Amino acid sequence: MFRVSIKFILILLASYIFAIFQGGNLPYRIFHGLLITFLIGFVYILMKQKEIKIKVKSNTKIYSSGEEQEFITIINNFGFLPAPYVLLNNKAIEQINPKYNGDAVALNPADSVWVRNIVKFNKRGLYNFGEMSIKISDLFCVFERTRNINLNVPVKVYPKVYELSKFTSNGSDIFKNALSNVSNIEDLYSTKEIRKYNIGDNLKKVNWKVSAKHGELFVKNPDMVSGEESNIFLDMSKSNILISEDETKEEQLIDMCTSIINHMQLRGIKTKLFINTKVARNYDIKSRSDFIELMEFFLTQKSDSENDFSMFINSNINKIPRLSWIGIITTNVNRELKDNLLLLKDKGYNITVFYSAFSLKDITYNEILKKSQIECLSLFDLMSKQESKVKI
Repeated sequence: MFRVSIKFILILLASYIFAIFQGGNLPYRIFHGLLITFLIGFVYILMKQKEIKIKVKSNTKIYSSGEEQEFITIINNFGFLPAPYVLLNNKAIEQINPKYNGDAVALNPADSVWVRNIVKFNKRGLYNFGEMSIKISDLFCVFERTRNINLNVPVKVYPKVYELSKFTSNGSDIFKNALSNVSNIEDLYSTKEIRKYNIGDNLKKVNWKVSAKHGELFVKNPDMVSGEESNIFLDMSKSNILISEDETKEEQLIDMCTSIINHMQLRGIKTKLFINTKVARNYDIKSRSDFIELMEFFLTQKSDSENDFSMFINSNINKIPRLSWIGIITTNVNRELKDNLLLLKDKGYNITVFYSAFSLKDITYNEILKKSQIECLSLFDLMSKQESKVKI
């Protein structure tokens, strides 16, 4: 984009008109001086665009939300004339930080300037730190030229995955609680979830009650928990974004969802994930590659669903056997969701609600759910207690 100072053009025209009507050497010298300034500025702005070169430096290209990173932009002036005003605007930084207005620098001949920006990734996404605009003015600020460049410096920001090793409920692991104590799936005298002892097996894993019954040693099967027994419903309604301007609530939901699934997956618990998006998504997390695929999905997916969350749960509940554990991840529990969860509890499902409360109104029905033995856990409290995060 090419711009000319309207004020200077008006002054140039006025000097020309004045020289014609007034006559004499002085008026014409004033006009010629302004005209020469105009021509020098024009030639300068054409040359200088090609003489300004830019590079971007960063340590890595993969981050987790919440991390900070310094990005260095190197601006070089390869010309023999100075560049008194260069304004650099990085589109990725502008997208991440609304207060960012660009970086203005002045360059001497054959000079270079390093511009440092500390960026905090508050949101997931794909960012190109090589996409920027550069604005240059001539020595007299008559002309201004803006050029868009793309150096292709892609950066991926994934959801933050927290370690949930201390993630407990009533003094015991909630997933073990969900799949055994409450749902009564585990049967100490059943050989379905155990196998015969092999030489080299840890004696601590021996199930002595089953071994005594059968007259030979049996040990617990490390893969005894079926993925069909752990299920998560994630609400990605548009309201998640509308609740807070900076989209922090949506980020908390995604961070907790990936943290819970990671916790299960590392312990051999297979997970079915039902996501309430505009185009509903279902994921079976059985391996690490499945988890990475899910992280790629969350990289760009935003809360865009207009579907009612309770109706979404009901449309998928027939895929889940009764007595199974169900995790509900949502920003709040409204009356419809509360009534629906109570009905599911009566049908035998073991339910844990993970919520991100924005106000006291969001937790109105929590006490009612707790009285019905539906666990309600605040995402904010759980996440704030976890200092370490998992490297993806």
